[in-house]
Amino acid sequence: MIQVLRQYLPARKALLVFSETLILFVVIAAGITLHLWSPTRTTFVVLAHESMSLEVAQQQCLISSFLFAVLAQIAISFNELYDLRRSTSSYTRAQRFLVSAGSALFLTLAVYLIAEVSDLGALLNIPGLTAAEAVSKLIFSLILGFSVLWTWRIFFHFALRKAGVQWRWIAIGDGPHVAELAEEITQHPAAGVELAGLLSTSKDPAPDPRLIEGLYLTEQGLQGGGSLISLAEFNQVAELILPPRSSDLKLPTDELLRCRLAGIGVRSFESAFEIVSGKVPVMALRAEDLQVGGGYERQPGFETAKRALDLIISFTGIILSLPLQLATAIIIRLDSKGSALFQQERVGKNGRTFTLYKFRSMREDAEAKSGPVWATESDPRMTRIGGLLRKTRIDEIPQLYNVLLGDMALVGPRPEREHFVDQLSEDIPWFRQRHLVKPGVTGWAQINYPYGNTVEDARQKLQYDLFYIKYSSLLFDLSIIVNTAKTVILRRGT
Repeated sequence: MIQVLRQYLPARKALLVFSETLILFVVIAAGITLHLWSPTRTTFVVLAHESMSLEVAQQQCLISSFLFAVLAQIAISFNELYDLRRSTSSYTRAQRFLVSAGSALFLTLAVYLIAEVSDLGALLNIPGLTAAEAVSKLIFSLILGFSVLWTWRIFFHFALRKAGVQWRWIAIGDGPHVAELAEEITQHPAAGVELAGLLSTSKDPAPDPRLIEGLYLTEQGLQGGGSLISLAEFNQVAELILPPRSSDLKLPTDELLRCRLAGIGVRSFESAFEIVSGKVPVMALRAEDLQVGGGYERQPGFETAKRALDLIISFTGIILSLPLQLATAIIIRLDSKGSALFQQERVGKNGRTFTLYKFRSMREDAEAKSGPVWATESDPRMTRIGGLLRKTRIDEIPQLYNVLLGDMALVGPRPEREHFVDQLSEDIPWFRQRHLVKPGVTGWAQINYPYGNTVEDARQKLQYDLFYIKYSSLLFDLSIIVNTAKTVILRRGT
């Protein structure tokens, strides 16, 4: 695992991203710089007209090649080709590659032409060629680059299967928390983790097919034969996962230390859970983890930079969406009785309430008889236009005004109503800790968890929210914003 944006990135995914960026860069660079390595008289004439030496032109082409490769990678990422669960299927991979290639061609050509028209040649330029020649070479290079990537993907997945590249763990314990970790490992194969088995800490554990039969661990060591080191080596295990700290089990310190000295990793349950799932295991969280545990640090200037980003994006978003806001307001008024704008009290940072703004997607009297209730995915209280507004997230646009006012941030836990906060705080430990930061228009939970309206859904989302709070950074915020845009464009998620 490699830590990027304060999150763990599977090594095989990092290798795939790096290798494909390098491949695209090399192919594009070869395509758009070939005329500079064997220059003709025409090339020198064009360079003279651009007042550029051959050496500077070569450097400029290499810089442009890298930027073109990054733009192509954005298209690949938007089509989820770095989700190894989708990428492994040959049919899905072929379908997404075709869409990615088309998207990359459109994006790179659009950016290149905008740079040419806007006189931004110093940033993105193919010197030594006319505009028509540059476009044709860029198209050819991208098509060739995606053809090479297709071949590389086939080889990459074949090599992974042959090498059996997996990060093997043995989890110590047999309680519900350890069982949940095992389920997370099963549900997140892209993490590259394989569970070699569960090692019980009791002589007569509850039946579980994942348990290593005949063996259990006590404070005196491994019972049933052998040692912890021999068990790990026999199963080719990279790390042993300790039980949750909240379990207070007595473990053989000497044996665990011998494992570490032998090169076998020993990792905490909490860290393992975060690596696999991108969530904080709230069911095993202790006060000490919040007080002195890792994470929760803020880099100097983070709050100022985050607020500046909020202001820039929200103000720009409001200005650009003004025609859409006006049209939406008119359609809502024509579709049903009541105001186009919906206002509701929500709980914000430090438990302070504020007025949240949305475009109304339900009848004006939606809660007149029922009182506060959770919305459902196909809520019968929605207006005719309401379903479309919610699916396209257009109803969320007025929350940009909340961001401008400082009540919300672009990224953070979604704000809840006080009625539900009180209810969920009784059922879910640490629920109010999500109010340590400003609520957000979008968040880590929103891009990772489907729509839900139960206490269990709230618990799962809280685990994502606490993970965000623990590892907040400006780059993490930017990655969530980009993934939110992808979620909206692909019409999936919450």
